[in-house]
Amino acid sequence: MDRSRRLRLSTLSRVLRGRVTRTAYYGLAIAVIAIIVATLANACLQEGGATLGALWAAQLANPTLWFLDGMPFVFLLWGQYVGLVVSTEASAMVLDETETLRGDNAVLAAEARRSQRIDPLTGLVNRGHFVDSLEADIESAHLNKAQVGVIVVDLDGFSEINQHYGQASGDRVLITMAHRLGRAVPDTATLGRLDADRFGVAIVPLTSGRELERVADRIKQAIAPPCPLDGMSLQLAASAGGARYPDNAVDAHGLIDAASQAMHEVKSRGGDFSMICSTRKVHGVVMHSLSAELRRAIQANELVLHLQPLVDVSASTVYGVEALVRWEHPRRGLIMPGDFIPRAERSGLMNDLTFWVLRRAVEHAAELRRGGRDLRVSINVSARSLLRPDFPDTLVALLEDEELPGSALTLELTEDTLMADQARTLEIVARLAGIGVHISIDDFGTGYSQLAYLKRLPVSEIKIDRSFLEDMLESDTDLSIVSATIGLAHALNLRAVGEGVESAGQLERLRELGCDLIQGYYIGRPMPIEQFRQWLSQWDRRRLMQ
Repeated sequence: MDRSRRLRLSTLSRVLRGRVTRTAYYGLAIAVIAIIVATLANACLQEGGATLGALWAAQLANPTLWFLDGMPFVFLLWGQYVGLVVSTEASAMVLDETETLRGDNAVLAAEARRSQRIDPLTGLVNRGHFVDSLEADIESAHLNKAQVGVIVVDLDGFSEINQHYGQASGDRVLITMAHRLGRAVPDTATLGRLDADRFGVAIVPLTSGRELERVADRIKQAIAPPCPLDGMSLQLAASAGGARYPDNAVDAHGLIDAASQAMHEVKSRGGDFSMICSTRKVHGVVMHSLSAELRRAIQANELVLHLQPLVDVSASTVYGVEALVRWEHPRRGLIMPGDFIPRAERSGLMNDLTFWVLRRAVEHAAELRRGGRDLRVSINVSARSLLRPDFPDTLVALLEDEELPGSALTLELTEDTLMADQARTLEIVARLAGIGVHISIDDFGTGYSQLAYLKRLPVSEIKIDRSFLEDMLESDTDLSIVSATIGLAHALNLRAVGEGVESAGQLERLRELGCDLIQGYYIGRPMPIEQFRQWLSQWDRRRLMQ
């Protein structure tokens, strides 16, 4: 039993004992009053008065009063004893109930975890757990240079079974199908229910394409016998499609999708059970080695930062830049972040990537300052990186290495990042703001943040999502959202930043609405730092000409 529970039980025992003791004191008072009344009555009857002498004489002459004199002490001792017994028994009862409740809660929690991954009808794993398991199998296969196979099996004509015989009969068919598939697939395979009448089989490791066909043959033999249903015999039919990692896809969703497409091709042909393997070549297959290469790229400094300018609307001056990462692959050329950041997240490299960007951004900020450009550098940070215990200390160390103040950096956090683990996020953001680092809410308006929570954060600016700026010149709704967001920012003493500005019309409208900063292709595209210096010189010349 832990210390807090012992303390709670001790407190409960004292409370109960106190209540019983209080009751005993009430009894003691009643007994004393009874003695006094009896003594007075005897004194009046024997001596004719209630003097002290008469009271003493009544006590000496009446042995019954001696017995009554001892009753208060009996009451007191009895009350203390009962209080001790009751409090001890009550504590034991509470302890037993607590242990029972803890056991019940553990059972309920285990059942809840099981229900999250098990299909309640068939007892197979559900789609979510099947995908998670397949993703883990793919990661392991990648490390071991192995293959993974997936077969998607779909019952033909299942909707007609539900329509003619009812949903209960359809459920019985699905249960029968699940049992037959369970006997047909290898023991090491994962079998799950993907949809209403669709099942998935994951085979790890896959030795060859022929193995998929052999498993499919066993599935065909398993579902061939008629299915008994209310005295009838239903002949089940199914279509199947197969796919392999890494030939057809490089992640779980892609692999299931490739197998499903092959299954639909079989279904479109009609006929008896058959299976074909996907021949699809997806873009991800060309990039399947990126996860393995990315770690080396980070270490070899193949990544580069491109800088996109942020301009002060009212002063027409360059306020700062946003640092955006790119990958200069030695064979594939410039790879955009959308092609490698998801893989960094899946392969556990997101923190390494984030800290590489932070280090290089701080270096760029220091380099620009040494060249006479006091520009603030904005960096996107994910929730996973922000919530690392060493994140603030690492950032402080990077700033100290380049002798930069915290105000040289702005961390851009999405609303979803800010809502993740609110207490921890608030603590870290407050600490960063305490050393001067600016906090920006990126893509504002697209998440599910709470204004009551956001107003507690030491935020410096709000970035209006580009989706609202795209159509604000044609859409009154988008224009109202942009105007309201700028008004909200100013009401909270924050800067409003419009990102994705691509035309002079958008710039002028944002200027009219009082937007503080703008960013977008109309101002300048993301560019390497050398090109950015040239852009700054051209911007200065244009301002002088104006």
